[in-house]
Amino acid sequence: MNDSKGEREAMLKITTIQESGRDVLLKLEGKITEQWAALLDGECRAYLRKNKAVYLDCSHVEYIDGRGVEVLNAFPPAHVTLMSAPALVTELLQIGDRS
Repeated sequence: MNDSKGEREAMLKITTIQESGRDVLLKLEGKITEQWAALLDGECRAYLRKNKAVYLDCSHVEYIDGRGVEVLNAFPPAHVTLMSAPALVTELLQIGDRS
């Protein structure tokens, strides 16, 4: 039982909350780590290719590593908006953006 809990805690869950012709709201839950950063990148870029603005609800993001910071900072700010990010996540993104 502990193994499945450990696996669940290391995951990133991406849920489409709302989608229209112009934009999409994705809820992120868990940890944005190197293991899951490519998945997040692919999901967001698929919407960007459809000319949709992407809103990321980060209120349930528990952790972000260096690769996660790189992926989020690489998105065009005019088209991808982070919402409700915990203070630690916001701070890491700002530090990563400066390096």
